[in-house]
Amino acid sequence: MTARDEDDSTPDNASRQESVDNVFQLISRAFDDAVAAVRMIPEPRRAFDDATHLAEKVRGMADTAAQVRAEAAARVHRAEGLSVGKLAQRLGISKARAEQLLRMARRARDGHGEK
Repeated sequence: MTARDEDDSTPDNASRQESVDNVFQLISRAFDDAVAAVRMIPEPRRAFDDATHLAEKVRGMADTAAQVRAEAAARVHRAEGLSVGKLAQRLGISKARAEQLLRMARRARDGHGEK
């Protein structure tokens, strides 16, 4: 059983998860629509500029998602009082990746961010 399985056991959590899943579907549809719109632009230079803008937005979203993932790993670490090795097992990642996520969350918490 994963942390997500345990968290989904109450009606409030199930409803919250459904809401998150709906948002993910909206993001996916919005991305697909943006890609289709860029591909339909007849002017090559404008298509290139808009594709560049799309790529920059998606990179920014991916960076933010990575930070949120690191913060979530740190929450599991604190909430369950796990060693880094046990956290890695719990999340199904390597110990090195768990350490990296915790370091990323710590740097963000301390206001330094990680490049």
